[in-house]
Amino acid sequence: MPLKPGTQNTVEKHTGVGGVVSITKDPLAPIQIGRTHLDYKTMTIAQSGITEANPGVFTSAGHNLTTNDILIYNKEGGTALVSSAKTYADGDAVYVVRVNDDTFNIASERNGSALEITNDGNNNQTFSRLIGKVT
Repeated sequence: MPLKPGTQNTVEKHTGVGGVVSITKDPLAPIQIGRTHLDYKTMTIAQSGITEANPGVFTSAGHNLTTNDILIYNKEGGTALVSSAKTYADGDAVYVVRVNDDTFNIASERNGSALEITNDGNNNQTFSRLIGKVT
């Protein structure tokens, strides 16, 4: 059963004017009790950092990503990234397929196959990863 934001499994934290962080948790997964700190690590990956190929290769030196990390795409007003699965819109999620410390591919699902990239988007597009820590 997919998780649906805005249900009893959603926790919201208001962070000031216009800022709300919303997390939907699987009710069957274990939960850690403590103080959670959430932040985003955002990478700008220009067209020169994306190889149009099958699979497409994304280059970002020292990205610190692992396979199955979720990245949120934002085209930042430019041309959208296009893969064999879809044309990406702001807020779309992709899964990381780690190649090495500096390169990765993307997949459309957890443990999925790396996708072909047919349009490398634009020079201002960003990919953000949610970083959380329970203390």
